[in-house]
Amino acid sequence: MENILKSMFDEKTISVLSEIPGRKTIGIREISRKTNIPVATVYRIFKKLEKSGLLKKTKSGVFSFYEVNQNSKAYLLLERLIPKKSPLDIFTTIVSKEKTEEIHLLDEGEDRASLLVIGNVKTKKVQEICDAIKKEFGYSIKPLVLTRAQYENMVSLNIAPASKKLLFKKQNLYK
Repeated sequence: MENILKSMFDEKTISVLSEIPGRKTIGIREISRKTNIPVATVYRIFKKLEKSGLLKKTKSGVFSFYEVNQNSKAYLLLERLIPKKSPLDIFTTIVSKEKTEEIHLLDEGEDRASLLVIGNVKTKKVQEICDAIKKEFGYSIKPLVLTRAQYENMVSLNIAPASKKLLFKKQNLYK
């Protein structure tokens, strides 16, 4: 599928399209930040997507935002070509770019999850990511952020939380 997309669209358009599945509203500046694509370029891509029926522009005072038209044929095609990212996938992708060593799933429900994040990651930053995911998807992530030393101390005391699934582990390139 990825090769088909690359033959049909340029890399920037694919990056923007990858941010759409699973969303109800979408902003130009937000997508620009997430994809590192200039605002003007995202604006041009949004205009094309609006013409295709995938996006509908809505104004609220001086602000404009776009709604994803999930009933459009363009959206149905997009869902087939680009799989929807789960809130846990999004969390893992963002947090793994920090000084994260491991992310473990401790518990999961339909609209919530408890995670263990190990590494030299700022708890405040992780919480901001959790808050953004809650706002965007209605999915609640409760993180426990520990340094490697803290985690090893808990293991040695036999009080470390049980992991159901390893979501991320940093590859050691020096082995």
